[in-house]
Amino acid sequence: MPSVTMRVLGGVAAACLATTAFTSTAAADNYQPDRHRPIEGTVVATGLNSPRHLTAAPNGDLYVAEAGTGGDDCLVMGEEGPVLDEGVPIPCGSWDPEEHPDWGEIRLGDTGSITKITRKGHQSRVVTGLPAVDLGGGEATGPSDVAVRGNKLMVTVGLGADPAVRDLAADLFDEELYEDLATVQQVKLSGKKTSARTVADLGQFEADNNPHPAMVDTNPNAIVSDGSGWIITDAGGNSVLRMDHKGRLSTLAVPPGGEAEAPPFLELPPGTMIPFEPVPTAAERGRDGSVYISVLTGFPFPVGGSTIWKVSPSGKVTSWATGLTNVTDLTFGPDGSLYAVQLANNGLLSEDLTGSLLKIRKGKSTHQVIADGLFAPYGVTMHKSNAYVTTGTVVPGGGEVVRFDLRRCR
Repeated sequence: MPSVTMRVLGGVAAACLATTAFTSTAAADNYQPDRHRPIEGTVVATGLNSPRHLTAAPNGDLYVAEAGTGGDDCLVMGEEGPVLDEGVPIPCGSWDPEEHPDWGEIRLGDTGSITKITRKGHQSRVVTGLPAVDLGGGEATGPSDVAVRGNKLMVTVGLGADPAVRDLAADLFDEELYEDLATVQQVKLSGKKTSARTVADLGQFEADNNPHPAMVDTNPNAIVSDGSGWIITDAGGNSVLRMDHKGRLSTLAVPPGGEAEAPPFLELPPGTMIPFEPVPTAAERGRDGSVYISVLTGFPFPVGGSTIWKVSPSGKVTSWATGLTNVTDLTFGPDGSLYAVQLANNGLLSEDLTGSLLKIRKGKSTHQVIADGLFAPYGVTMHKSNAYVTTGTVVPGGGEVVRFDLRRCR
């Protein structure tokens, strides 16, 4: 289902970008759940290629994962994966879109990167040459998150497909580059030089274990430090994983999915309910020792269908907050409050990528709007009293990082 998420998101992006690069708050007025006035932000970085999650180092420097712009290598993709002719992928541009409306082309390359924004405001790409896949419509997958530990960065690299697609791309084009899709990479920073190595292969873990058995699909998303190890969300595998200091993976949780009313274009009887998958996007360990998980939800991406799930130290999964829509990230603020990003306030099928930053209320279905009118926001991180949010996540070269001073919310 996450690969369907990406296709829909790409189509929505194309529709939105044809009219505007920033959506006003008016489009989201119908969802605002309280009387708090959203605050204005300050842009601290521009020109990013499909920025996703980001993290703040202890000294206030920011690191942003950029999914990139794909590249020159190309595969024709159908509903079942790459389109083959006697075992060989058909050439891109050789097929009739009217005859095969469900087919599409993905373009792969080495345009994924990590950008650093220093606390003094200097912006530069400190890691380049990571694998990236352009899914069309401005949507890409590649570097999804970055965590900092000393002079080392831990980077999740997405895929959004069966690991067999990665293996095919590696065989056809560049084995060394594309084998890094669906992995965790450890990047060592040493002056202007960097060196990377694969720490964990989430694609192989999904193929071997498939924690959520709907389909074999992997799309590593968020990573966060957790003691001596790490917590990772696999939005394709619908799972939350734990990685120890040696790179060994285990399943921490599989959050529940749900049901939503079928959209009219499916032409099902009115009121028909269809299942949706959870699609976990981020996880953080709270002060109580529990892990808190955000979910995007899979198709049909229901408005109000996203839940923040709590996994207790004993492994019990319970609902912690509801009423959210297409949540892509969460983080705890300095006061212990939980904040979350909504990618599309009115749902991905609305073709409106107006999103927001919310302060989450435990046990509630309505939440405080901190920042609104954000175009395609995705990641959030905190440093002192500031929240930093990536926006323009579907715009190659048009992504930004925006800072919000939370003291203005009081």
